[in-house]
Amino acid sequence: MAAIAFGGLAVGLAAGCAGHEHKAPTVSKATALAPVSGEVHTYVAKVWPQAGRIWPGMVLKDRRIILGDGKNARLITVEGVKNLAPNDLAQRKVAIPASGSLYTAWDGHPAVVINSADPVYAEDAKEERASLSQILFGAATDELFHSWQQRGKPADQRALRGTEYPLAVTPRLYRAMIYDDVLAAYHDPQVKRQRLGNAAYWYARWQKEYADEARRAAPADAAEGAAGYFDAVAAAMSEGADRKDAKDVREHVSYAPLDQGLDPRHLTVDGEAAPLGALSGLLLDETKKPWQQQVSRGQPPVGLLLQGVAPVPEQPSDDLRQGIQDVLAKQNSDLIPRFNPLLRAYNDKGDALLLVPLQTATGDLDTGGYYTTKDVPYAMLARLTGTFQFPTGTLRANEASVLTGAIDGRQYVIVPLDPEHKRTRLSDGRLKLDTGPLTGTFKVKAQKMKGREGLLAQ
Repeated sequence: MAAIAFGGLAVGLAAGCAGHEHKAPTVSKATALAPVSGEVHTYVAKVWPQAGRIWPGMVLKDRRIILGDGKNARLITVEGVKNLAPNDLAQRKVAIPASGSLYTAWDGHPAVVINSADPVYAEDAKEERASLSQILFGAATDELFHSWQQRGKPADQRALRGTEYPLAVTPRLYRAMIYDDVLAAYHDPQVKRQRLGNAAYWYARWQKEYADEARRAAPADAAEGAAGYFDAVAAAMSEGADRKDAKDVREHVSYAPLDQGLDPRHLTVDGEAAPLGALSGLLLDETKKPWQQQVSRGQPPVGLLLQGVAPVPEQPSDDLRQGIQDVLAKQNSDLIPRFNPLLRAYNDKGDALLLVPLQTATGDLDTGGYYTTKDVPYAMLARLTGTFQFPTGTLRANEASVLTGAIDGRQYVIVPLDPEHKRTRLSDGRLKLDTGPLTGTFKVKAQKMKGREGLLAQ
């Protein structure tokens, strides 16, 4: 799960990234909190004190993980594991989220709080043939890395992110060819020069033919790419890899070629960024040149890797093209009935816009991904699921199709709605929703938004 920054606040929007398989000799089958927290601590103690060796300047040794399963909770630090009573959590105003994770502070230390009973983590463990403790360690490390990345950096509120809708085959094919070529270059030094030349060919075509997407993808390719690299090396080290031995790291970090099975989550701009960044960073390490500082300034690892590489033309894989076409056809079929009504509602100026501050989310917000279209100035989210808590009430989303973006410098989930609809009631400044995907009751404050009505959740 990738922790995405909105206005400087790290909120987990689990859009899904291509996973990597770890070649651990044994995989623990432990799922109970006590053994899992002990295993997570083993990884934390092994890796976090060495975080600066993975990414210069990175400090994790003073960070905290709080695991909870709904009944019990554990505090995990580099030093050890401590049981947490309900009072311990209440005194610090920390709650285990209903699902996923959230970023907070614990006694002045940056911390990530994770609901270890969330079935999503168990599903990820099964898919990656990893233990639950490995998945939880990776999720916590990823979120803490993102929060460190974002320190003191103002977010670009104007930037749109996401994959253009309707989904098109060709840009995804170009990016898939880059990935497969970079992957081959990493795993087989004998073909490294050839395959990097092939990757440079596809990268140049993608940048030229899809310049808008390339410009939009750059921040994600840098931020998610850096996190993908950090997570991959940290996972390898947690399994015993020697950070100084590139061959040893390679043995513990293995990504599968896309023609061995297409994960639909990989076929998005955001989903492509982490694995591309991880592999590119590992190859950049082999040059013995410092490169992380350039990535911290916004340059994507894949762009740095292919900078100055002479393009070598290559025929695209027909099987990969067909596979992508089949996957995207299914995704478009799913998105059309979700997004077309959303777009019509947004462009109906008679509908009000409900503004839900993103920072009111409790824990992770699961979504089917970010998408953009020329018809609206905001990103679109498919299948948003999560809970927003306000002083006056609660809003629950269950696979809702919504917009998200910045208004006057703040990040919101934006929902076009008709206040007079039978499932939407607005009375005395209190809004009641019961549409299925969106349910809740809370106060709203009316405000004008460029000639149309806005309703700000209070």
